[in-house]
Amino acid sequence: MSNISDITAVSFQGGVYFGASDERSNFSATSGTDASSYSLKGFVTGEKFYPTIEDLRAAFNAGELGMECDETLDADWAMVDYKLELGKRALEERLAPATPEIGGKKYKVDEKNQYVDYMGWTFYIAFTQTLGVMFYDIRFKGERIIYELSMQGATAQYSSNQLKTANTVYHDTCYSLGAEMGTRIVGYDCPWGSTTYHQSNATVINSNALCIFEADMNFPLSRHRYGANNNYGFNKLGAVKGVQLIVRAIATVGNYDYMFDYGFHTDGSLEVSVRASGYLQSSFYYPIQGNWGPRIQQATQGSLHDHIITLKTDFDVLGTGNSPQVSELKAVEQSQPWFPELGVFEQMKMDISIMQTEQQFNCAANDEVMYVVLNPNEINAWGEQQGYRIVPGKSNIHLTTLNSPWSLRNSELAKTHLAVSKQRDTEVFANSVQFANNPAHPQQEFSKFFEGENVEDEDLVVWFNLGMHHFTRSEDVPVTLYTEAYSSFVFAPQNFFDRAQDGNLLNRRWIQVDDDTGKLSFEDYGVGLDTCPITLEEPAEHIGGVLTV
Repeated sequence: MSNISDITAVSFQGGVYFGASDERSNFSATSGTDASSYSLKGFVTGEKFYPTIEDLRAAFNAGELGMECDETLDADWAMVDYKLELGKRALEERLAPATPEIGGKKYKVDEKNQYVDYMGWTFYIAFTQTLGVMFYDIRFKGERIIYELSMQGATAQYSSNQLKTANTVYHDTCYSLGAEMGTRIVGYDCPWGSTTYHQSNATVINSNALCIFEADMNFPLSRHRYGANNNYGFNKLGAVKGVQLIVRAIATVGNYDYMFDYGFHTDGSLEVSVRASGYLQSSFYYPIQGNWGPRIQQATQGSLHDHIITLKTDFDVLGTGNSPQVSELKAVEQSQPWFPELGVFEQMKMDISIMQTEQQFNCAANDEVMYVVLNPNEINAWGEQQGYRIVPGKSNIHLTTLNSPWSLRNSELAKTHLAVSKQRDTEVFANSVQFANNPAHPQQEFSKFFEGENVEDEDLVVWFNLGMHHFTRSEDVPVTLYTEAYSSFVFAPQNFFDRAQDGNLLNRRWIQVDDDTGKLSFEDYGVGLDTCPITLEEPAEHIGGVLTV
């Protein structure tokens, strides 16, 4: 192919393309594995396709390749450092609030066996190069709830009317997501005093890739004020401190920084969340591209895309014989003899059933269906079958496009909110490191996990998706913010116990007012308020490098 550097230099602010030996801009037909059959397919610029060099040069000579905007060549605006041009905020020079473990660590970690014990929770932590952090044998108060909890896939599908972005589907586990879990800045990525761990395989250790810490939830786990006619307005007031143990890992896969949090709550609930920061994959800005994202910089369009994070949960609720219970809220018309004046009126009731066969499915509109993994052979003191509820949190989505040629069969795991399958030793992973290379004929086809087998009183696996539709915005510059790029799920006890599990937590206050004397008294249950000096060390001075062992 001949030299077209004169065209690219004018069109792209000095950027030059010297011919076939320079592969940075080639759009080539590369079907098959025989490189000798590869050919140039054409050129795309200014939203137009030019099949040949002659077509491109004719458009250039006719003045049709001019760009409406010049891209900035100064990258300082894209750095995550202090931007004085935004102005100064009052009192911002003061150190921000922090949540150090003032009373000492309430969790134990066996580093050798990667075993954690916290407030009734016990579990093992494992790791793979592709998937990152995994959890095994998760128990609360000695009872197993989950055998395995692991991330299985991280899909990002983009949309555009431009060549590169239109066919972009990232499968981030294919790029060794686990190996990209790197160093944390203590006090910023994780709270001061966090327990940090390296990640490792046979050859490389990334320092402080994982952090474990107990966190203040900034709201009580439970509380109630009992009203009374006295000077205080109550005669009894109780509140239980809300805390959780968080295991956190952040993986920077190319442009995006995924933060994975696994929160172990003291009531027996387990929360899984993911946040996304980092750089957008962008497109060159053209004024008529608004349906695919807004203009976010001088000549940059933020490309619309979906993020889907798939997780696997192998439930063992009090054993391996579990059933998926479905409780659907329905509005019904009925009459009741104690309301004769109302005649027939509307109210809601539950339609309760057991899902019989393996399937992929979506959460109901308005969250009107509750899904519970229960043990049909175990009951609590009140005769209710014991289980764990799957509670959708924030931004539970699936892929918008279900028939895209670039995610046709290799992204089936990302196309529904939830899925239930029978546990099989041959279905260890939902993905493959080759997913990105063959969308039509993937090495591992997730849809084949669902063969219509019975899932009642069986060993079950629940697959669920976290994610967000990334409606891009100028506030994604320089990087996306964790505040709104956030998704979560919670697994919560559902009749698993005979009562709420906050009763034996000592970190609480119980305040009473004597009815006769009006005197206020309180009980701290032996957990007083510690007063101690806090010394914080500069985290940047304690960052370890990548070690080869």
